[in-house]
Amino acid sequence: MEKTILQGKGFAVLEIDGKKKVSWAEGLIGKSVYYDITDENFEKLKKSEKDANEVLFFCKNGIWPLTAEEDEEADKDFLRECPELLLEIPENQELFEKEELEALLKIAHEKLGN
Repeated sequence: MEKTILQGKGFAVLEIDGKKKVSWAEGLIGKSVYYDITDENFEKLKKSEKDANEVLFFCKNGIWPLTAEEDEEADKDFLRECPELLLEIPENQELFEKEELEALLKIAHEKLGN
């Protein structure tokens, strides 16, 4: 037996055989997908659209989305591995302090043979 517990923006929380499931349409044909959701995450889902999006991401991927700080640090780590992108996309330079940026730009120029 399927019972709708909560109808959200683009998703629904259902009770199916005594278990809470979150569901939404996915893919080109909009096939319904179902994921288990804990009571704790169900409560978080109801708080705000941002919280709902984070919970839906978690239900699908099994990990929480990165915070803005974690995302920026991941970008910086990637650019440290590929510093030539600091030259190709100058906006990336804004992520770094002057001293580290100068060192990375030197490496980038060396890699590119400039």
